Parts: sequence; C-alpha cells; structure tokens
Amino acid sequence: MDAVRFKLLDYSAGVNLSPHCHEEGQILFAKSGTMEVTAAERLYIVPSYLLVWIPPGVAHGIRFRTETQMRTAFVDPAQIDANFSATRVFEASALFSELLIRLVEDSQLSARYRQLLEGSLVEELQILEGEEFSLKLPTDSRALRVALALISDPANSNNLTDWAQIAACSSKTLSRKFGNETGETFQQWRRRARLLVGLDFIDGGQSVGQAAHGVGFSTSSAFAEAHRLTFGYAPTKKPSANQRNPRSVNTLVE
Repeated sequence: MDAVRFKLLDYSAGVNLSPHCHEEGQILFAKSGTMEVTAAERLYIVPSYLLVWIPPGVAHGIRFRTETQMRTAFVDPAQIDANFSATRVFEASALFSELLIRLVEDSQLSARYRQLLEGSLVEELQILEGEEFSLKLPTDSRALRVALALISDPANSNNLTDWAQIAACSSKTLSRKFGNETGETFQQWRRRARLLVGLDFIDGGQSVGQAAHGVGFSTSSAFAEAHRLTFGYAPTKKPSANQRNPRSVNTLVE
C-alpha cells in the first residue's frame, strides 16, 4: 500500500455517491464547490475552506451541492496517529490546501520532491484546527426524512406540527425522536442546520444578509447572533486559514 495516493475528481451539482468505504483513510477536500458528506450517522456540510477526514473502513456517502472540484487523498493508516480513529472536520490551512492541490494536479513532480510534500501533507493534517460543523442525523425514518428536507430547504417555515403531519406521526413523537437521537431539540437542530447551510452560502459569495434570508432568518443580525452563540464567533469575524497560517509550499525547501 502506498503511504498516500491521490485522485482528481470533478462533479456536477446534484451528483450522489452512494455509501462506500476504503481500506485507507480518506481526505475529502473541494478546491471549489460544496459537498455534503454522511458518515457514522452524521452529516457534514463541506465548503471549500473545510475538509473531512474519513477513517479506514468507515462507510460514507457524498452529495455535491454545487459543481465541485474534489481533490482527495487516501492515506495509509500507519501514517496517522490514534486521534484520527473517528470522522473529523477541519479548517484547511493555506499550506495544506496548496500541498494537496499540488500533489493531486502536478504529475511532473520529481519522486524526491513528491515524497517531501506527501510527508508535509500528513504532518500538516495532524495539526489542523478541528471544527464542529456537523449535524447528528436521527435514525428514525420519519425524523430522518424531516431532517433531510430541512437541509435541502432550510428557509422552510413549517413548524413542528406541520412537519409531524408530513412525517405521519404526532408532534410529540417527532420532538422525542430528535431529542433522543440527535441530542438537540427540533428547534436547536433546525437552527444549527440553517447556520451550516448559511456558511455554505457565504463561502459561495453571498453576503451575510443574503445568506441569512436564504436559510430562513428574518434579519442578518439574528443570523449573526445565532452563529455567535452556536460557534463562538460572528460569521464574518473568524480569521481565515490563509490569515492564520500563511505558509506556502515554497517555505518547505527554503
């Protein structure tokens, strides 16, 4: 097994990859576009500044929310420490992004330089900043149908009673399923889903106001405050990976 192998894959919006797994760990990263990744009963919305680590043997499916340039790497589990035994989401540093794109797209690298970059990629992966940008999915089929509908149309204003009628169960049952199976109330889960989809909209070029209205918030200030309370910072305040870590591939050989 190679220590690391790479693949360049471009997908149109709406394409779904059914659940599958690999013997290696997988880095899922979009050079552009946004993916929805499902693994271990969680859903990850992954715009172009994030990446998802999928451990070896973990079944995962992918839906491409937009036209996406996916750049992926498969890593021999012997190269990764024990902290990577679970699916995790990270903010991609500038260095990590540049390393991965170079390794995937540049077939003219010398063997020695490629080996240097591969080692640096694995080291950089293990010091990236983790993020909490995921949703626990309910396992009950009725609640799951509602959850997926809310992700597809986060601005939908139906209340719990409306969704319960659509799911053919009582509002009490639907509320209990969300609470027991996701650890959040229906309202908390929907707010988190709206915030995550809103971040995708912002990454795609929308203003905070446009994103807020696009996911069902009445004002941009309400969206920003909910984001601050959920993630600890306003949607326009967190420094980007480029700002926090402006290193370049070129610094590796200086």
